[in-house]
Amino acid sequence: MNQLPTNLFVIPSKNKNNTYIELLLSSVQEADRNIRIMPLGDDNLWSVVRLLRTEQVRNAKNIIHIQWPTVLYGSRFFLKSVFLLARNILLLAFLKSVWNFKVVWTVHNFYAHDYPYPSIDRFGQGVVRMMTDHIIVQQESTLQQYRKKYSNKKIDVVPHANYIGVYGPAEPAQTFKAPAMRQKFGFKDSDIVLLSLGVMAPYKKNEKIIEAFARAKKENKNLVLLIIGKGKGTYVDSLNAFAQKIGADGVVVRNEFVPDEEIPTYMAMADYSVFYYDGSEMTSGGLILSLSYGLPVITRNIPAAEIVNEKNGFVFDNTAELAECLTKLKKRDNLTEEKIRHDSIESVKNQSWLQSAQKLTHIYGQLN
Repeated sequence: MNQLPTNLFVIPSKNKNNTYIELLLSSVQEADRNIRIMPLGDDNLWSVVRLLRTEQVRNAKNIIHIQWPTVLYGSRFFLKSVFLLARNILLLAFLKSVWNFKVVWTVHNFYAHDYPYPSIDRFGQGVVRMMTDHIIVQQESTLQQYRKKYSNKKIDVVPHANYIGVYGPAEPAQTFKAPAMRQKFGFKDSDIVLLSLGVMAPYKKNEKIIEAFARAKKENKNLVLLIIGKGKGTYVDSLNAFAQKIGADGVVVRNEFVPDEEIPTYMAMADYSVFYYDGSEMTSGGLILSLSYGLPVITRNIPAAEIVNEKNGFVFDNTAELAECLTKLKKRDNLTEEKIRHDSIESVKNQSWLQSAQKLTHIYGQLN
């Protein structure tokens, strides 16, 4: 008996600000040629329903893989959020009960970043969890927590894959790195450059980083902090105002998109990436990206921090601990620089996109 092909509907099917979805889909197809990635033009369940009468869907195993549930109910308008949630709950129930669709959910966050209606998010996540046939988490610590809390669910770990080479090769590890880029921001060779790169949003708690930086700067004069990425003008202005208010000298905030091809240079220029995050964060693509390009990290103790150790960075619990950590930072010599860059890459090297995809496709294969 021939095995039925598998149709995979990934929601969302694209992310213009992140290569995660693109890399995931291409690696899944590489891992199992029997899986067909189904296009979703507008990333909603109506797109799936419209395909139900096609032979391609009728004569196949169908899986919906939800990455971020807010795609199903997210809106800045309360009534629209309620409408979207109600509609998509009904559609998901219909697809499962009538058409035997299977549902997989990769849990990226404890709750949605900066979503204005937390009660809708809690209810929406609860419904998705209830309807999900298999839950995927990306950390071992989260796995134990979820298996204890949701013992009636099938839950497995599929780690977030690395970004080694995705944006081009890493630049050579040297103590005085990317001098042209440092000059662009007014940084000296002797400066210890802290980098917060990516979309600027409140959930990243850059205010806390600035606060800890200002404390540490009083004793560690070589510290500088670059916060760069796209964000709402009002939020970016508030960061600048806060830095000025507390006298955080050496903070540079730039509201600009960093092109993919420049990412290796930014990683080479900096001495550390620094992450704070609020309580919503489980997985940090930014943390994985930094380590993938040999840049050690300083991060708050979120679940993703389980891969951080004395060889590739530091972990802190609060602002005071971050300030203490920054105070103790020293400029690295060439030999130490080369080693920490090597160790940072090695810490994520073993988890490729293909390896993650193979674990995913095994899970897909178990869904009946």
